[in-house]
Amino acid sequence: MSGWLGQKRVVAGMLLSAVCLAQSGPSHPANSGGAAALQRDFFEIIRRGEAAKFLSYVPEQGINVGPQAEHVARPAVEQQFLHHSGLYCKLFDSSCVQTPIQLDASARACSYREALTHSEKVRTAATETIRSGVRQAILVAEVKDDHCPNLRLIDFIFNYEQDGWKLFSVP
Repeated sequence: MSGWLGQKRVVAGMLLSAVCLAQSGPSHPANSGGAAALQRDFFEIIRRGEAAKFLSYVPEQGINVGPQAEHVARPAVEQQFLHHSGLYCKLFDSSCVQTPIQLDASARACSYREALTHSEKVRTAATETIRSGVRQAILVAEVKDDHCPNLRLIDFIFNYEQDGWKLFSVP
């Protein structure tokens, strides 16, 4: 692994380990309703395929999507959801995920919803941090599934804004 994507995966793995250890210790009232509640609610939205509720987390200025952090404006996200394409497929519908043709008959692409609901093992974690004066929540899901071997870590980054948590980046 190299570059930004490699660093992101290393940090996500360390985060998952650290949060799992921290969750076994005493609870911290200051975090109540913070990242832990966001983690529970947000992953449940994906598991249930609730696209409209997902859109409520997309800020007006849009979000960064994918390993190259391509900025996608909110109207473009809404169009993808309306037409069941792009980000909608990646999140909710494996049948429409667009991937390059692979001649080696490797495993098909899976949506995050499929990975979170059908995997043999799913572990989720959440943490909060402050970056450049912005309160952020990082949500991570580690999935193990033979049907979706290309999908191991799913991580979402949120910024806390005046009206609550809003997505900053989607893997």
